Amino acid sequence: MVSQRCQYAIRAVFELAKRHGQGPVKISEVAEAQAIPLRFLQVILNQLRGGDFVESRRGAEGGYFCPGNRKGSPWAR
Repeated sequence: MVSQRCQYAIRAVFELAKRHGQGPVKISEVAEAQAIPLRFLQVILNQLRGGDFVESRRGAEGGYFCPGNRKGSPWAR
């Protein structure tokens, strides 16, 4: 059985992958699109960022995004 946290992580990465190439996606947009509690999603995306599954950009135009095929990325394997 897959935990709720894991399901949320998969859905968050799916949402970022759907929007790949459109620039950083605000965490509130991911939370709303996938019906994930915002506070819970913040923790999950930080963990995913630590594992290089997603990247983030700070600032008004910031958000989260899939890193693409850069060398060393889990997506490049």
